[in-house]
Amino acid sequence: MIKSVLKKLIDLAAVKTKEKKVIVMSDDWGSVRIRSKKDQQSLIDKGLRIANRFDQFDALETNEDLELLFDVLTQHKDKNGNHPVITAVTNVANPDFHRIQENSFEHYYYKTVDHCYRDTPDSDRVLGLVQQGIDQRIFIPQSHGREHLQINWWMKELQNPNSFARHVFDHEFFFIPGSKMSNNYRNRGVGAAFDVWDQEDLDSHKVTLKSSLKKFEKVFGYKSVSFTPPAMFYHSSLETQMYSHGVKWLDVGRFFKTPRVGGGERWQLNYLGRRKKSGLQVLVRNAVFEPNLHGVSGSVDHCMKRIDTAFKHRQPAIISNHRAAFVGGIDDNNRSQGLKALNHLLTKILKAWPDVEFLSMPEFSKSID
Repeated sequence: MIKSVLKKLIDLAAVKTKEKKVIVMSDDWGSVRIRSKKDQQSLIDKGLRIANRFDQFDALETNEDLELLFDVLTQHKDKNGNHPVITAVTNVANPDFHRIQENSFEHYYYKTVDHCYRDTPDSDRVLGLVQQGIDQRIFIPQSHGREHLQINWWMKELQNPNSFARHVFDHEFFFIPGSKMSNNYRNRGVGAAFDVWDQEDLDSHKVTLKSSLKKFEKVFGYKSVSFTPPAMFYHSSLETQMYSHGVKWLDVGRFFKTPRVGGGERWQLNYLGRRKKSGLQVLVRNAVFEPNLHGVSGSVDHCMKRIDTAFKHRQPAIISNHRAAFVGGIDDNNRSQGLKALNHLLTKILKAWPDVEFLSMPEFSKSID
């Protein structure tokens, strides 16, 4: 009851628009999750429990993944003649497993995403395709930090030769769940890159954040105007640094917890457009489209209802999505079903609201400046 009342009050406070705007925020592009179907089976044999759709389906995007996604997007146009656009929330690096092992797990090294694409045969044209997507205004990367990884915690696990992290290292898998860690901190595993336990974490996060935004600009040729912390977990002291490097929007949850140094968490209530002391504005997603979570018809129906609610409140529809919906490196049927659902969703949106506008996150930012 209280949560429902708070939600209504937050909706009233949020940014309003006369136009019907749709923004799709799709997370985890660039991050290596499961290297291959063969590696996935080996990870299962070594004790990894496939308990989520990411370990079940997610993998580095391939040339074919992007080509097929772009084919669906370019079949549709809004009232202005613009295609739907994926705001691709992207990690710009992954661990350099070879160098880490070569240095006896004593130091951390990473490879930027352009090198990850180049070194993966089925993904060797991805960076060129991303640039094509940018030029066509259908696929616009924004920052998801550097790695989707709490580096300090993972490295401590790797330095224990009997750890699960070392056991699966040869498969280049780093999304270690809390249940498989010798020190599970908040029992969140290592996927929340900016999770904090002590001052050492916070100090290193400041370095990583600066690096992530600079690497993003170097790889894609422009600054990211939005920042989505991996797993939407970060320490609030990082906000000023984000803003000073050109970030305008912080993408977090409506009811949201931030970690404290030494343990504990602090709740925040957010609404779209909330201005923080740092200068950042808050981006709050208000719809969900996840075909491998809700099924083809279920995901479309669920998303359509949330879009309708957003438009009735004169809010933009900001759709939450993940790359895992559209990739086929582990299971090409997953990609087929995800793209089928996307095609259905876009068709229904255009039929229900012929005056809709499809925007990327940077375009949305400009539209309300």
